Amino acid sequence: MHDLTDRIITLSSLFDALRDQPEWRRQLSPQDAIEIAALFDPAALEQAAWRGLGNLHALPWLYHADRNDVTELRPRGTITITGRGVPAQWRGVLLAWLTGNRVAVASDAVSFWETIAAVAAGLSVYVPFEFSLDPAAERDALLVEVPSLSLPADDTIGKAAIPPRSAVGQAVPYPLELDLAHAWSAVLVERIYLPGVSLTEARRQAGAASQALRIDSRVRFLFHKIRQLPYYRDLPRPDTIAAFRDFPVLDKKVLEAHSPPYGNGMGSGALPTGEVLVSGSSGGKKRYIPYSRQDWQSMLQEAVQMLYDSGLTPGDKVLNTLYGGHLYGGLLTSSQELALMPVESYTVGQNVTPEELVHLRQAFGINAVIGIPSLLETLLSGAKRIDPSFRIEKVIYGGAAWQESRKRWLREEFGTSVIRSILAANDGAQIGYQTEELRGTTHLLVDDYNHVEIIDDDGKPVPDGQQGHILITNWQKFEYPLVRYRIGDIGRIVAHPQGRALEYLGRGDGLIILNGRQALYHQEVVDALAHVPIIQLQLSIRRDRQYETLRVNVESPESLDTEALKRHLIDALPALQSSDMVSAELLQFDVEVVQLARNALARNPVSGKVRLVEDLRQGDLETIS
Repeated sequence: MHDLTDRIITLSSLFDALRDQPEWRRQLSPQDAIEIAALFDPAALEQAAWRGLGNLHALPWLYHADRNDVTELRPRGTITITGRGVPAQWRGVLLAWLTGNRVAVASDAVSFWETIAAVAAGLSVYVPFEFSLDPAAERDALLVEVPSLSLPADDTIGKAAIPPRSAVGQAVPYPLELDLAHAWSAVLVERIYLPGVSLTEARRQAGAASQALRIDSRVRFLFHKIRQLPYYRDLPRPDTIAAFRDFPVLDKKVLEAHSPPYGNGMGSGALPTGEVLVSGSSGGKKRYIPYSRQDWQSMLQEAVQMLYDSGLTPGDKVLNTLYGGHLYGGLLTSSQELALMPVESYTVGQNVTPEELVHLRQAFGINAVIGIPSLLETLLSGAKRIDPSFRIEKVIYGGAAWQESRKRWLREEFGTSVIRSILAANDGAQIGYQTEELRGTTHLLVDDYNHVEIIDDDGKPVPDGQQGHILITNWQKFEYPLVRYRIGDIGRIVAHPQGRALEYLGRGDGLIILNGRQALYHQEVVDALAHVPIIQLQLSIRRDRQYETLRVNVESPESLDTEALKRHLIDALPALQSSDMVSAELLQFDVEVVQLARNALARNPVSGKVRLVEDLRQGDLETIS
């Protein structure tokens, strides 16, 4: 069942072809033709598979978030379908083939099935729709009788039937969804529970060849899903990861233009469901990130697996100090993820105080904390002053790098045994995580959720080990999707025994993340100082423990009042101010404005350009999902 999404694509193409082909209808009664055509709904087919078989993006495994293990779904083998009438046979053949079985059909309507086979043979698809009309030739086949969907008539008393259920005024449910909820279809799939085998481990055990096939399938399904979005409608549709590398790069301006509130060219216009998050600079211009309900559920499931992989275990008591409110994703997503796990969560958010932490530790035995380094440093230092015996077993962090010297401080002062970083993008959620042996800003990638590429300044892929611009593609988000999106960061792919890993090297687009949360663009500072005669302006940021200093270096031909400029910047830029997002006590950064002589800033020897942003910390990550 590893190719189920490819099979959905095939059936979608088959339905389109049959909808425009009249020959098969002539061989059936009008009622039978209506029942056959009722299945020509690719969206309903996908929904039925999702509800009846599980998360399509995890198949062939069903992930059990509460146990962190999986059940593997396997095709039964060879199935011979029989049933009372062609519509029942049609439903049986579709589901038996969809679930990966070799299919034969026992039917008197040979001409109908031959017409279907001829139409299917003309499709240009990756997995062809095939079946046999000679069940006698299929040895060891499992005979499956498909019941009628209508209530039994007098002449069929004793025959199995599935009564369609629908509320008054509502449409009859999609037939295949009813079938997947009925006992007859259970025999099509073998379910093998794998106790103790996580989704990550199951994917790893399947091997590199299986992963390559899986990623190629993800490419095809992504473009199948987004092919009708206005922005993508006329773009090419790659069918392998190799061809995918030639697809156009998506930059921030284009994404912004086609995302709300500025546009909807990347939206489907479908029934609104799910959650909406916010992205953008704290200077005011914001872009919204809609997730459909299925996109959201997929993100949560993959994130739960990542939290297990990052060191959380059943029974942990987790203090969640991530940022929340105003549609920011950190606290919202993580609280829903933790709710799916067998842990006890304390969702305090960013305004937690050291006193509250000490109280919760004493009252409940808190043993794990999630947050950003700058806030956690202040929080834990304050807790230690209140209670010198304060300990914390696990620290999961994101939003910024944490120096190795400060990790030693956690181990020595707090007895912390698990210190792990999570790397995520504000737009695309989780990208990678740290295992026990990883240090610095190197993270194991979650390629089945976000695919990472590294390109040079000209948009060409670079070899592993060479730094460049990070692109992400979210395989599991189809509403306002991210496809080869340049997130504005620099990194390089490095080797790791468990898969691909990304060494994150910082921002590449003039953006600085202050104090792990506040986003400030170089252009915002330039705009705020538009009234000042400036030749060049450079932002430089450094960290001393949890304290950060933003230095605004300016070359000007005139003598400047740098203290007045500092006050002006703080007044003009929300990123430099305390807010309801975080208390002033935990806002640990300062601002300096420094005037330099003309040409004092270092220039690139080739281009003569000044580096607009110098991040002298270890590196900044986007945000934690």
